[in-house]
Amino acid sequence: MGRKSQSKHSSKKNTAKENNRYIQNRKELNVLVDKVLRLTSFFQNLSNPNKSWEHHLEIETVLRQIINIETVYNSKSKPIPRQAGIQNYLKWLCENGAQYDGIQISEFEGYELGLKANKDFKEGSLILTVPAKVMITEKNAQDSDLSEFIQVDPLLQNMPNITLALFLLLEKCNPDSFWKPYVDILPEKYSTILYFTSDEIALLKPSPVFESTLKLYRSIARQYAYFYNKIHSLDIPVLKKLQNIFTFDNYRWAVSTVMTRQNNVQLADGNIAAFIPLWDMCNHEQGKITTDFNKDENVGECYALRDFKAGEQIFIFYGVRPNADLFLHNGFVYPNNEHDSLSLILGLSSADPLRELRLSLLTKLGLGGVTHFSLYKGDNPISAEMLAFVRIFTMKEDELKKCSEESMPSDLLDSAANMALVNEDSERRAYTYLITRCSLVRAMYKTGAAPHNLHSKNVKLLKQCEVDLLEGAIEYLNKQLQNINQPTKVNM
Repeated sequence: MGRKSQSKHSSKKNTAKENNRYIQNRKELNVLVDKVLRLTSFFQNLSNPNKSWEHHLEIETVLRQIINIETVYNSKSKPIPRQAGIQNYLKWLCENGAQYDGIQISEFEGYELGLKANKDFKEGSLILTVPAKVMITEKNAQDSDLSEFIQVDPLLQNMPNITLALFLLLEKCNPDSFWKPYVDILPEKYSTILYFTSDEIALLKPSPVFESTLKLYRSIARQYAYFYNKIHSLDIPVLKKLQNIFTFDNYRWAVSTVMTRQNNVQLADGNIAAFIPLWDMCNHEQGKITTDFNKDENVGECYALRDFKAGEQIFIFYGVRPNADLFLHNGFVYPNNEHDSLSLILGLSSADPLRELRLSLLTKLGLGGVTHFSLYKGDNPISAEMLAFVRIFTMKEDELKKCSEESMPSDLLDSAANMALVNEDSERRAYTYLITRCSLVRAMYKTGAAPHNLHSKNVKLLKQCEVDLLEGAIEYLNKQLQNINQPTKVNM
């Protein structure tokens, strides 16, 4: 009897210790979350790259502490390999009306899972259909227990992608979820920048994607802190369900799932954000959009973008997007991306005595507040807006005044500008400036160490694509300059 009493006493003591530890952890978390909220509300001097980087390191340090605490009382069971859920997933799809004859889910080197053709498909032939009922949409979230929170939160009302992320978290932790077979086959983690270490992010320099990465990381950190406070302060039933599952690790997983898999679909309810099972396992290839929603049948349809032979991986085209976008939001880089572009920052000096005159002319062209201009892949890599800016930037005072007096300064946007507005000397200065600017940016890209993981491999690939864009632009600009410098032949 004495032993039994001692055992009960010991059990109560352990429970009390666990409760105290939980309370202490929660207090520490509250302090750290408030710190993240303060840090991500601080935007002064972030235009300075060094300050921006220091600020990121502060945020990352606090988030690491948060992850360590959350891991203690949110211990995860060993993840089940995605492959183990394939049969159950396909059975669920079949039972709910999906049609995918002639394809199977397979592993592909460098891609993880994808879709493989088991028979030949001709270009334009129907590959698969996905019923609307198996899609996870923002409408599902609005009709769920989450609706009460959506009604009082302006962020969720204006950002369906975040709504989708929170709904996905709820479904992931719901053993009775209708979408459980789909959620079970999602990756455990992603190659998005939310999973990059600070050392891996630093490898991005001098790419303009470096700053974009810091901004995106800061934004997601702020969202986490914002929703953590809401979840632990508002008296809404669904938020009780989220309290023990809303961790930074889980939130970045849900956000990454949305970034890599969300699509806008024209359903009967209108154009809404959605996950489309099976279809979202297709990887990207250059081509054309070959997917559509059949309103009559209430299904999404995917057609072959080219001929696929039996045994080949089936690809789809994700749309016209540069590698910077694919890297940031999908976690990969497409080397042969004919829609690739590179952003260059150009601006007027505050010390320029002709600043107001230049700014006035830029404003007439709709470029008054523009600081980012694009270089493109292809035969004409210089955007019209960039060329117009540089023409105005390099003009002398009399040239600026002459252009300002013209009723059609929009001619400055034309690559073969009206010489009444732009003379050869002015064009020579503009192209020379652009060659110098692109060459200086190109010189900043140094050969780094060999990639040691997928993250560093993607960074190296992204930077190589940017170097290719710069070198292509320099070659084009030099040819344009040679044409300007060649004397005009006069026929006698």
